[in-house]
Amino acid sequence: MTKLHFLKSMSDTINTSLIFESKTSLVVFDGGYTCETEYLHEYLLGLGGHVDAWFLTHAHNDHVNALYDMLDKYDDIQVDKVCYNFPTDEWLKAYDRGGEGIEMALNLRRALTENHIPVDTVQVGDVYEFDGFTVRVLRVPDEAITANPINNSSVVYRAEADGKSIIILGDLGVEGGRQLLSTVDPALIKADYCQMAHHGQNGVEREVYEAIRPDYCLWATPSWLWNNMGDGGYDTGIFNTVVTRGWISSMHCVKRHYLMTDGTQIINLGGE
Repeated sequence: MTKLHFLKSMSDTINTSLIFESKTSLVVFDGGYTCETEYLHEYLLGLGGHVDAWFLTHAHNDHVNALYDMLDKYDDIQVDKVCYNFPTDEWLKAYDRGGEGIEMALNLRRALTENHIPVDTVQVGDVYEFDGFTVRVLRVPDEAITANPINNSSVVYRAEADGKSIIILGDLGVEGGRQLLSTVDPALIKADYCQMAHHGQNGVEREVYEAIRPDYCLWATPSWLWNNMGDGGYDTGIFNTVVTRGWISSMHCVKRHYLMTDGTQIINLGGE
């Protein structure tokens, strides 16, 4: 049976950190900010410390920093390969106004080189086989999409294990979501589990979730974002999480919401 470990945040902040564990394989998706490094390191050691593959969705700090920070600080985690597809450095410099994407990409590349870790540049249609589960690449960055640029560069993955499917959207935005619907077989978009895009707010449109129609939602969402807390309390902030929650509720298909704010959760994929 494959287990999905949905890791908590150590500082009630946004991050995404997922680990798939089968009898002999361990695969990580993203990992979070540097504030998650120590917890993620100890967690991986507890699972044996050997990562068969580490997949990344996009070049934002809350998804990638923990990986290269861990590689800089520790030498007791074996990572066989890191799999991702970021836009070119030139594109990142041109469209990432804050500079976060290019800085993160360079830091990641340096850490991987220094630690002699192979890199796979994933492409649409790639399928990775592990003991008990597979990972399929559904979408990679399209440099023609320059709105919400780094989030819309998210790679979309589909994992399948024990008869269950999980779609990982990263921080995909409106434009990337529309492209996903127009280019990918609907049978591959439909999934049992959905990692909610951009932490459940200002991500893909309702139509994407209707196409996925999940039984279970994974919200990598801190408590303040889950409730869109602002100066006036509940749903007075600037985020759209409560709107997204309303979409999902109105679909009447979700059996359970897994919330990062509830702490680390271990999901037995074959046992739901």
